[in-house]
Amino acid sequence: MKNTFAVIGLGTFGSKLALELSQAGHSVVVIDRTKALINDIKDKVAEAIIADVTNSDTVREIDVRNFDAVIFGMSSHFEDLILALTLVKQEGAKKIIAKANTDLQKRILLRLGADEVIQPDQDVAERLSRRLSMNNISDMFAFKGSTIAEVKVPASLSGKTIRDLDMRRKHNISILLLKKPGKEVENIWNPDVILEEGDELTILGEEKNIVNVFQN
Repeated sequence: MKNTFAVIGLGTFGSKLALELSQAGHSVVVIDRTKALINDIKDKVAEAIIADVTNSDTVREIDVRNFDAVIFGMSSHFEDLILALTLVKQEGAKKIIAKANTDLQKRILLRLGADEVIQPDQDVAERLSRRLSMNNISDMFAFKGSTIAEVKVPASLSGKTIRDLDMRRKHNISILLLKKPGKEVENIWNPDVILEEGDELTILGEEKNIVNVFQN
């Protein structure tokens, strides 16, 4: 499903996000007060606007209610961010996502009405820390209220079939994909396939359940 986004603030984060969303087929409108930044991206998104979003008339003209989400990437100018977020909230934005640099900023933005606040550096650090701390879990990320993870089959599960493990019933974990060494990734159609230590699985479930089963 393709959505419509407004990305406000074209720093490193905002620019990268706008390009990624646009390349994924979404309609992206970018807004920044700096002409050079707008010129750099204007041919790669649906619309690029030079504007000051701390001005109430500007925010009203943008009509933020037309976007599925308004995303702020301007955390380095926190006073401006507070004012812009307040104006966007007042104009009836459906969803507001903001970028924060500190925990204090995050708390303030949530209190002011942001639906979601991200801290990219901290989020990346936490994700890397989890990955490095878990021998059999190579990556994991949130997905619609659950977690998708790439894991390796530990010795404790080796030699058992997917049917034997019955992970969906016992742990509420679904096995989506299997990759055996030297072979291509494949969908799981046969519940009697035997898992070997070191096989790579792509799984879906709650993070705590995934960690309990695969961290050792």
